[in-house]
Amino acid sequence: MTDQAEQAAAVGPELSVTLADDHVATLEFSRPPSNYFSLDLISRIVDACDELAAGDCRAIVLCSSGRVFCAGADFAGGPDITSSNGLHLYDVAARLFRQPLPIVAAVQGAAVGGGLGLALAADFRVASPHARFAANFALLGIHQGFAITVTLPAAIGQQAALEMLYTGRRVTGEEALTLGLADQLADPADLRTQAHAFAARIAAAAPLAVRSIRQTMRGPIATQAVAAMERERAEQERLMQTSDWREGLASVRERRSARFTGQ
Repeated sequence: MTDQAEQAAAVGPELSVTLADDHVATLEFSRPPSNYFSLDLISRIVDACDELAAGDCRAIVLCSSGRVFCAGADFAGGPDITSSNGLHLYDVAARLFRQPLPIVAAVQGAAVGGGLGLALAADFRVASPHARFAANFALLGIHQGFAITVTLPAAIGQQAALEMLYTGRRVTGEEALTLGLADQLADPADLRTQAHAFAARIAAAAPLAVRSIRQTMRGPIATQAVAAMERERAEQERLMQTSDWREGLASVRERRSARFTGQ
């Protein structure tokens, strides 16, 4: 593992990586103001996870700068989710689910759409009371993505997941804790500290045993997530051809309620 300054420079301006003496790494991404992700950003996160897993790291804290944790893909502004050689965001996301290190996400604000999916890719979530979680895909006229099909029911149960997906409503930090969507609630000023402490308790355990246990417990979810993203992508591409999708985007741009017609 390179030193912190070299590692931060290696991953570019949108992602910084630091590794503490307790074997906990902090991955902080920054794409203000809404922290929309891109194919490149997710690729950098996954590459960093793989490099950390090959070194002395035993657990990761995933966090972001600013008020918003992650607003997902910027559909209104043109999502940056495919490369010129045909690589798709979900091809890279599959690697995120398969990487071997436990991840604790520190969620300070909105985790919306694909941003919720990114938070759910972590093993645990420490949230601020100001956090807001939303699977708002139906409000845009599109199918959920980023393996939320699998990870949301795994976290909160099938019925609660259906209600979030069908209505697209936002869940507060307090309700997220009750549902199981958040594992801990922390004061905003202590969020990073509490998330790091959570990860440090994991890192203090035997690292080979933790990886083995994680593979047993999370491996099936990773396999299901990869399969789910194939269907999610197909359904998203199909629904992007509909009038309801265009209306959903227009309603967001114009800050009004959508008028869907089922076409």
